[in-house]
Amino acid sequence: MDLTRIRAMARNFHENGMKLLLEHPQNVRDLLMLAGVGVVERIELDGLTRVQQTFVERDYRHIEADVVLTAPLRGESAGRGRLWIYILIEHQSAPDRLMPLRLHDYVIQIFKFQKREWEKRHGSVAGLQFQPVLAVVFYTGERRWDAVGTLAELIAPGAGFQERAPTLDPLFLNLRAIAPEVLEARGGFFGQVLRLVKERKRRHGEFKKRLVRVIRALEAMPAEERLRWLELLSYIHALVYHVRRPAERPELRREIEASVATDADRQEVFQVGRTIADELKDEGRLLGKLETARETLVRLLRRRFGDVPEATVAIIQSTSDFDRLNGWLDRFATADTLEEVGIG
Repeated sequence: MDLTRIRAMARNFHENGMKLLLEHPQNVRDLLMLAGVGVVERIELDGLTRVQQTFVERDYRHIEADVVLTAPLRGESAGRGRLWIYILIEHQSAPDRLMPLRLHDYVIQIFKFQKREWEKRHGSVAGLQFQPVLAVVFYTGERRWDAVGTLAELIAPGAGFQERAPTLDPLFLNLRAIAPEVLEARGGFFGQVLRLVKERKRRHGEFKKRLVRVIRALEAMPAEERLRWLELLSYIHALVYHVRRPAERPELRREIEASVATDADRQEVFQVGRTIADELKDEGRLLGKLETARETLVRLLRRRFGDVPEATVAIIQSTSDFDRLNGWLDRFATADTLEEVGIG
């Protein structure tokens, strides 16, 4: 049992939880199967490798996270390099009409990253051929969102140049729009967990029934996938702690442990729950310090500079990097203008 990953899943759950699950080849396979576009058979997912890189800008990390993976290609494309799978996990509550712009930016950054890596190995760009990028947008919010959209739709009409805008055709998976029976039939074991995520705000009794069904369904996972099984259960534990009311948590935790078949597995799952609970206590203390630092910074800025733009306040309030907040506070001490503080 990797307690480091379990602790990471508990910390910043909305950013880390789903991201950690999607580093596992079988979970990626299940997600791509839900897209229903026949790409899985063209990818050697057993050769999946994570790229230790994020392309999401710091100020967007409170609403989205990304997973960057590469895998060999099968069939006619085999031997022509690797496919890059870029999964952008959108967990904000509402769709973003500027998503086409951000997504283009992220994919271009991946191609630039490939170029830099090629130059490091070869000393020039001679012979460089870019490896393909499969962009996947996975939206877990609750508002209706039918499509990512295109850059052309963001350009003012009438000039006649929309058709010249760059195009990108990502896979788009909207959890809210995927039928429960599709999640179970096509999404494998990961789809079972996604159905629980989809129903995370149901009434207590309904959620508890679904929780028990999902845990029992996961019992059918083969022995060789034990670590994956444990990570899926860890995610469920963290989901309970983060989205259900505090009064419900003890009962739901007992349901998780009671639904596990063997005593040995039950003890390990109990350890997972205890680890997550302890980690969340530490996270709560950190969040208190973060909130104090945010409030202090906003108050000091207003006292010295008067009105502070709402965009600046929003950046401060969404920042979870304690060192960054302290850096702004340090620069505030000597700044003569708001711009010198460097928030943005």
